[in-house]
Amino acid sequence: MRLTLRHIVYMFALMVALTSIQAQQGGSNYSLYGIGDIRQSIGGFYDGLGGTQYAVPSYHAVNLANPAMWSDSKLTRLQIGFRFTQTAIEQQQLSASQNFGKLDGIAATFQVDTAMGLTISGGIYPYSVVQYSVMTPVTPGIAGLPDISGGSMSFGSGGMSAAFFGSSWRPIEQIAIGFAALRLFGNVNRVIRTELYTQPFVSQNSKTERFFGSGLKFGAAIQPVKGLTIGLGASMYSDLDYETDIRQTTATSSIIAFDTVFMQSGTTTMPMQMGLGLSYVSGRWMFAGDIEMQDFSNLNLAQGKSQFRAGRKISFGVSRLRSYQLGTDYIDKVQLNIGGGWNQLYYTVNGIDIEEKYGSLGMQLPLAGSAMVDLALQGGIRGSQDIVQELFLRFGFSVSAGEVWFKPFIRE
Repeated sequence: MRLTLRHIVYMFALMVALTSIQAQQGGSNYSLYGIGDIRQSIGGFYDGLGGTQYAVPSYHAVNLANPAMWSDSKLTRLQIGFRFTQTAIEQQQLSASQNFGKLDGIAATFQVDTAMGLTISGGIYPYSVVQYSVMTPVTPGIAGLPDISGGSMSFGSGGMSAAFFGSSWRPIEQIAIGFAALRLFGNVNRVIRTELYTQPFVSQNSKTERFFGSGLKFGAAIQPVKGLTIGLGASMYSDLDYETDIRQTTATSSIIAFDTVFMQSGTTTMPMQMGLGLSYVSGRWMFAGDIEMQDFSNLNLAQGKSQFRAGRKISFGVSRLRSYQLGTDYIDKVQLNIGGGWNQLYYTVNGIDIEEKYGSLGMQLPLAGSAMVDLALQGGIRGSQDIVQELFLRFGFSVSAGEVWFKPFIRE
């Protein structure tokens, strides 16, 4: 059998179709805008509280929003997390389902001096996540050509990671302060493939974006009265540098053309992030709330149909705290968390505000020794029926273990 250009075109189209099926693994289609969905926690503990953490003490969970809270650590600990997202997407009378799982970061705290709250912490976690898969039908644009039909598949993956290293301490008993240096880096791969079903034509645009940046994170925690904690956190960033590689590929019945790859580079502003939180502990109950803001109005990246603005998030959490008494039944050693929140995302699409509302449930399960497993489930709604509405479930899982590395010494 003789291999012709037409056969090559149809083989190319088949590969496009097969890859499109594989690409159905996706998260939120809104993550195609800007730098993607921004993350601010690792694993299940804070997710179970609706993401509330600026003033939430924990001896085992690594707090990414407020480094001053590291002073509550009692042991040197290692924590690793995983996150799975299931999304149901609805647009008018069309619907689709997407899912993906991702390592949610790894971090460690090194407790040097418990009396001073002197703690060193470091790790790496996803700062932003891009994971989308969008199918758009191609309709005739020229009168008299009703037989032309096809589809355009847009999908992307990747995001930015943040590596951090910092410390916290207590200058006096009621006040803790902390700081961390950040390094941002990562790749985002975006592909747009257009195929005509009635004509031998396939076009693919591939783009790879590489990001580089740095920043500093500061935090403070104040306990004016017993049981009440006020937490503040702020992150300041340098400009974000990016490089982009673009390649255009077109295949028809008469020719296959590979256009020359070209590169772009630039710099965009990364806005300051600020947050304030309160928590209050009474007996075996804790009540907490956060408010957070980051203004992306000056971001000039992957704008498309979106306009960037200030993102805002309000969250709350309630915990039934675990018991530490010896001889207590295991069920009393389990901490239960509930929470919820409202998130005004940092962009509008076609002039429509994009928001999400969600609730959460969480559980903290102690294992042998000082090991701990945290589970969390978040469910909510994102977007607008005028564009795309998404129903999502997010499952967070993290495990941590600790031991004494630095023994306290006698002070005179």
